[in-house]
Amino acid sequence: MTDTTKAQIGGRLRERREQAGYTREKLGELCALSPRFIANIELGDSTFSLDSLMTVCRVLSCSSDYLLFGSSIDAGAWAEPIAKLQQLDLKFQEPVSKTIQGLIETIIKAEQ
Repeated sequence: MTDTTKAQIGGRLRERREQAGYTREKLGELCALSPRFIANIELGDSTFSLDSLMTVCRVLSCSSDYLLFGSSIDAGAWAEPIAKLQQLDLKFQEPVSKTIQGLIETIIKAEQ
């Protein structure tokens, strides 16, 4: 991982932490990480372990894609379909997931 990539990840972590209203100390406390470790990541001097990344994402309510790559799904754009899916019982999760995957594949083929 390049120093530039580490710095970008650190910048996104700092941005998300500040948006959440947390100090480094508070985020560290919530994630069972030291404030110094949080600072080192934000400064691009350290990297996450997988466990730490998962914990930080859970606490900050953000995706790992956002922290690592700077991208995330625009949940607002998909709010209505997501709300409809959330009305279903979990027993329908697998067939709905398969149906959506089939739909995505069909759309991709049609665009080619």
